[in-house]
Amino acid sequence: MAGWIDSKGAKQLLFYVFFVLDTETVQVNRFVDTWELARLQRELRGEAALAGFDRLLEGLPEQPERKVSWSLAGETDKLGRRFMSLRADAVVTLECQRCLQPFDLQLTAESRLELLESESEIEDEDTEEDPDAPDRVAGSSHFDVLELVEDELILALPYVPKHEVCPSLPDALKSAEGGDTDRPSPFSVLAKLKKD
Repeated sequence: MAGWIDSKGAKQLLFYVFFVLDTETVQVNRFVDTWELARLQRELRGEAALAGFDRLLEGLPEQPERKVSWSLAGETDKLGRRFMSLRADAVVTLECQRCLQPFDLQLTAESRLELLESESEIEDEDTEEDPDAPDRVAGSSHFDVLELVEDELILALPYVPKHEVCPSLPDALKSAEGGDTDRPSPFSVLAKLKKD
């Protein structure tokens, strides 16, 4: 039977990708009951094809066949507050904005989310709060894990993607960079004026 059922035969944790629970790998659907995940304090792991993340890949160069891996852990603290911790890893091909060549970037996204009963409960919370407090999401018995994974990976994308060190630069950029080396520093000019 697809899914996992606790010892009392209560609710199922459902997934669409593969997840590992203890030593068993099971194929299930993409949704999870967040309340059960937090109550049981379980950790689930899975993989999904990178090609299925349309919003993440919008505007990016063509991608080779790759996988996105993720883990999702539930938690309930002593005060009865429920949380989910997500980690997602993927390699995406981007275009360097300095040399305009494609390069592969390792994306890692980690987040801890507090589960609340509804969207209205999130909106009712005070806006002036601890900046280190976890983000809040509405929990659900039919929560879309892959949508959350995609959201977090989009947030992990660099605003200006570039190599740490470009393997090659267009001639125009090389000459521009070379021309800057002979230009005196404005601070050295100010230092001379200060001495006078």
